[in-house]
Amino acid sequence: MVAFNFMAEFAEPVERGKKRQSIRQTQRCRVGDKIQLYTGQRTKHCRKLSVIDPVCTEVTPIILGNPELTIPIRLGELELSSEQQITAFAKADGFTSYRDMYVFFRLRYRATSFVGFLHKWDWLQPTSVGIDWAIGRDVGAAS
Repeated sequence: MVAFNFMAEFAEPVERGKKRQSIRQTQRCRVGDKIQLYTGQRTKHCRKLSVIDPVCTEVTPIILGNPELTIPIRLGELELSSEQQITAFAKADGFTSYRDMYVFFRLRYRATSFVGFLHKWDWLQPTSVGIDWAIGRDVGAAS
């Protein structure tokens, strides 16, 4: 099983099921692997973000480039170039815009482009009651 740790600003979107992807420098899992989602790992504030562990549904090589480029995002063989595609992709990863996403990766990795892997996940849909399978949370638990 693979664990992904998320910075505090990404924890809530992951926990609510709004963010179902993560970009990492290395391939962290394979399609079909269960993933554990955490925030604050290696601290006393560590907590798991989902009761039910999601399953990896996709791993794709990715290149993030300068927003001024004609094709700023490459997902495997797919090139994202329209403003609508680029913005939707950035929002799916928890950013308000591709420019914000690019600045985050540029500062974090100190490079003008980023090469890594996009990991996507989703939850299985068993027939158990009391679980919101869309986000892997027990709906009967106190908030």
